[in-house]
Amino acid sequence: MAVKRIVLTKAYNRRVLVYMEDNKPVRIRVIGDEPRFPIGTVVMARVKKMIPSSGACFVDIGDDTDYFLPIPKSVSGLHFADGREHTAVKPEDVVMVQISNEAVKLKSPCVTGRISIHSRYLVLEEGRGVSFSSKIGQNDRKTFKLPEIINTYSSKYHIIVRTESRNVNDPEILSEELVRLAEIYEHILSRNKTARVGNVLYSTPGYLESTLLDWLKYGCDEVVTDLEPYRQILEHATLDRGIPFRFYTDELLPLGKLYKLETCVDECLSRKVYLRSGAFLVIEQGETLTAIDVNSGHNTRGDKDKTSFEINMDAADEIFRQLRLRNISGMILIDYINMNSRDYLEQLIHKTASVVKTDDVLCRYIDTTGLGLFELTRKRVFKSFTEQWKGSD
Repeated sequence: MAVKRIVLTKAYNRRVLVYMEDNKPVRIRVIGDEPRFPIGTVVMARVKKMIPSSGACFVDIGDDTDYFLPIPKSVSGLHFADGREHTAVKPEDVVMVQISNEAVKLKSPCVTGRISIHSRYLVLEEGRGVSFSSKIGQNDRKTFKLPEIINTYSSKYHIIVRTESRNVNDPEILSEELVRLAEIYEHILSRNKTARVGNVLYSTPGYLESTLLDWLKYGCDEVVTDLEPYRQILEHATLDRGIPFRFYTDELLPLGKLYKLETCVDECLSRKVYLRSGAFLVIEQGETLTAIDVNSGHNTRGDKDKTSFEINMDAADEIFRQLRLRNISGMILIDYINMNSRDYLEQLIHKTASVVKTDDVLCRYIDTTGLGLFELTRKRVFKSFTEQWKGSD
């Protein structure tokens, strides 16, 4: 079984958080300065400018940044500071919003009027009923041990059962968590009518802590760092989950050098990625489209079709690793090496569709185009590594 380790250290004098399996990086994040309003923060906002063509508006939350707010069809879903019922949104209205997405390239950061809060096992938001994470299969749902009080709370809120709750055998744990979330939610709503623009009604963990907690759910045998200022954050996060924490102190061999993390950064920023066979990938990342070309290099030994098939199958695994490592999202086109065998092609399609299903981010094989290109989509949940690295210059 692979040894899973999370490392926080420096590479090229920048802080990086890396998730490794058998000392091979599979996820990496650049840890910059913490934003004033992290994603998930609930704050009061003032409407600045309407965008009728988009059914949206820009709002100000007190940090000189314009945030994009989609307006729901029924504005009754928004919480206005004056407490009155509104039939429309107008400039200077003050509403409660939650940070949903950070700025991406030329796009403004986004907020939503639909407030949701989450804990380790549950998410609570506006609405009614109970739903499950898409990663919890139908068979698991039938045998799931939900607390009895969930029926009471689901008549007031929409409750989402998160993937990690599959490991909970005692429904009382979920019950206590649900009660706590409901209390927090009601406290947020109670503060709405007295808060002013820029007032934070609910704050979330910083970027480092939230990323760490998110990664821990994939399994972890150890968390290690050599950065003293972050020691307490990591110790606290791991203590609650019984995960070993280690503070690295070898000055002769820095932690980043030990795990060759500068090599990992170079790989993530390079257009070329070499495979074990001598073949290589060429990755071109655009605004919304990423093109990946599989090149045989000088590997032309033996039967050409069989060699191409073997390279393509190896490339499928490495492409998936690169998508996850670089956090590539949007539309993805893969140009595998051409093969004449229909059977080889079918196996490659099955391989590609199978590996993307194991992604923790929603990633789908769509189809093979008329030109033989494999078309994928991957949901955007954060900036790509290239954006993170350039943004930390």
